[in-house]
Amino acid sequence: LMYDRLAECCRRKPKSKFFNDLDANQEHGSCFNVSHGNTTGDNFLHVHRNALMAHSGLDEADLIYANFNNKYNQMPYCIVVDHKWQSVVVSIRGTLSLEDCLVDVLVDPESLEDLGNQYGFDAQGEYCHSGVLACVRSIMHDMERHNILDSLLKCVGAEYPHYKLRLTGHSLGAGCATLLGYILKQKFPDLRVVAISPPGGFLTHRLATECKSFVTSFVLDSDLVPRLSVATMEHLRNEILDLIGRIKIPKMQVAKTFVIHGLRKGVAKESDDPDSLAIENSEMLHPKDTAQLQTDFHRQLEKFQAIQSERRQRRGNTRDIALYPPGKIVHLVKTGERSTCRDSISKIVTCCTSNSGYEYTPVWADNKDFNEIVVSPTMAFDHFPNRVCLEIERVAASFGIDTSLGSTESDRYQGESLREHRLF
Repeated sequence: LMYDRLAECCRRKPKSKFFNDLDANQEHGSCFNVSHGNTTGDNFLHVHRNALMAHSGLDEADLIYANFNNKYNQMPYCIVVDHKWQSVVVSIRGTLSLEDCLVDVLVDPESLEDLGNQYGFDAQGEYCHSGVLACVRSIMHDMERHNILDSLLKCVGAEYPHYKLRLTGHSLGAGCATLLGYILKQKFPDLRVVAISPPGGFLTHRLATECKSFVTSFVLDSDLVPRLSVATMEHLRNEILDLIGRIKIPKMQVAKTFVIHGLRKGVAKESDDPDSLAIENSEMLHPKDTAQLQTDFHRQLEKFQAIQSERRQRRGNTRDIALYPPGKIVHLVKTGERSTCRDSISKIVTCCTSNSGYEYTPVWADNKDFNEIVVSPTMAFDHFPNRVCLEIERVAASFGIDTSLGSTESDRYQGESLREHRLF
């Protein structure tokens, strides 16, 4: 494999026909013939490209362009052709590297007015997660520089003028795909966006809801990220500190109770009885507003709260702007559980963080429904793209939708036939 890749690298020309055509045609302001399979930012063994092709089931001819550069404010993405659904798809990767994590924590809202004025959509008084905005500007600059979408869909002699534009992404990539939808909708009015596990602190309410006509988001059960914002994190912190102050038994006993409950649910399949839980809580916690306030902990807590209040006043009101996940939201809610030996073993091995055996039902959710973090053993793992996509495929299959990977020769033949019919 190493020899083959090295030999391929040595035979490769320093500049592909795609970029030669680009340079020549940009001077004349015209479109160019898109050369398939061009990539940038990959290593000399083309590991990223090969992984993309193997995981997605794409044919070599289906990959139009991929940018694997992953730097601060620069997200990897690819452009592919899906003949089965007659679509050109822009897919944006989610958080994976340390640089992506740095972008994630740029939670301060940033105004979208300049972006709206530049690309022709109304963003007066609207705000967005500043890290997402920076990544979108980078992606848009790269796409405009190569002019790929116009050459595929819009120009005279476009390769797939009858195909539709689809944007998709996971997590941070889902936010980028949504904002790109607003930018590109003026030129491609029939575009659609599929946002998988989008960030919660993303868009102000008007833009988060006005895009329902072209954005559909999917959230798996207690996924943390669509609920994540400065407000929800502060609320969770305050709730935890309040519970710590109300505990009237040793902390080790609390941990022991937590483990026992997890084993009962994972192995014995016992369900939560609200009355029993209320009794246990009353035995472990002082009632609200009646806990002892003259302890060292409460004195330290009061000092901490005063410091936080002073910091909020200094930073102003910008960070207090409420941001929401975008579009129509399909919430995959856990509604059942299969009881098999395999599922029980999986939960024991993973300390109840596995969703093996769980059954999910899709329900419509409002953008404001994710204003509180749900503490659950699966709250982090429900965000993993393999879990979310598996459940989406199961829901799609239940409606008789074909979820097989790749495009068949018949799909390609049909796409080419429609193209020729449109041209002649």
